[in-house]
Amino acid sequence: MPISHTRAETVRELGAFERAIDLYMHRNPVQFSLVAETGRKVSERTLERALREVQARHPLLRVSVDRRIPQAPRYRWAEGPVRIDTVAEGTPWQAVVADEQTRPITPEPGPLMRTVLVPAETGSVLVLTFAHQITDGTGGMRVVADLVAALDGGEEGGEEGGEPASWDVPPAQEDLLRSLDAATPTVGPPHDELMNTPGELAEFSGRAPHVSAVALERGATARLVERCRAEEVSVHAALCAAACTVFHRAGRSRVRVLSPVDLRRAAGLPDAVANRFAGARTASDPSRAGDFWKLARHHHQALEHERAPGVLRAGSEALRQQPPATPEEAEAMMTVATAADIQITNLGVVEPPAHGPTGLTALWGPAQTTQLRGEHVLGVVTHGGRLRMTELTHDPLPVLLPGMAAVLAQQCAGPGSPSA
Repeated sequence: MPISHTRAETVRELGAFERAIDLYMHRNPVQFSLVAETGRKVSERTLERALREVQARHPLLRVSVDRRIPQAPRYRWAEGPVRIDTVAEGTPWQAVVADEQTRPITPEPGPLMRTVLVPAETGSVLVLTFAHQITDGTGGMRVVADLVAALDGGEEGGEEGGEPASWDVPPAQEDLLRSLDAATPTVGPPHDELMNTPGELAEFSGRAPHVSAVALERGATARLVERCRAEEVSVHAALCAAACTVFHRAGRSRVRVLSPVDLRRAAGLPDAVANRFAGARTASDPSRAGDFWKLARHHHQALEHERAPGVLRAGSEALRQQPPATPEEAEAMMTVATAADIQITNLGVVEPPAHGPTGLTALWGPAQTTQLRGEHVLGVVTHGGRLRMTELTHDPLPVLLPGMAAVLAQQCAGPGSPSA
């Protein structure tokens, strides 16, 4: 990889949102994994070459975080390649993902990404783990797509293909949002003290989380999409409603759902392997649980407000003007802003190139924990016509994923299915 930078060179300072994440991560590791199942046997040498190509295209895959100036942490160029670990053939990817949450990615020496190669009987599984200072789930999926293309000898960038496609470093998201031509946000719902009740941090101990996963069949996924269109709600809103329904049935009186919002789609920010997201929360109480599609519309409408460009820009400006300055301040901010009974990150439909020999057969994730007590972190991605859910928690509710799948199946069973 033709990189001439030295480790001492500054890439740029972290933006306000990136600084808040990094300060929180001083004591609370936050990193997520994406899982790609392939139909091809991938050797470690081939994977190493492909990762070099992908690194060359995405600057934040080759940085560290320098914290020596506490008020101005900065990205610096990292010299090393992406670390690759190979585990025993047939190791369940769920076990790998759980283990990845026990090993924090340190800010230095970088890069802030690593990969686990899992040989399988008829192919390979790749587990890519990213520190949250450098990117979000959508950016991570772009890395997966580029990695598959590189494994198949794609024409883009890379050491063998000449100079990298771009050296441009993605700017911080608040710099992009600040220039956004967005209307003044409309008045939101009344202030809700219960919604803002802070969560409680659980000191990081390296304990492996419980990992569960469920994939809907193609027919069930197609019926879900069709029914959501008929009801004029998003699939994500239906997932929020299904999660709340299961929690209410389990005795939870009030359920808060945290939904990361992709700013690429919501605010038209340019795509990049970088953080481009904001958090939006919705809630449900038992009085709403009797009508599934009414509950889904409640989530849909609340999220539509939170996704409005003016609201997103206002939130970004507030953080820019009053960013946390210490790990304690970042923790106080995060425990309020992200407190929820369940976090649902839905990456939507992802279809990396499938024409090459690598042949992706499944995608899972994003899979992560955030060190909040009692959290349930659900990653959702649809690939090959199947919606897949991956949940991480230290307090498992065994009925959660199968219950959500059953609720969705019942509500989408046919055009005459009940709304309750």
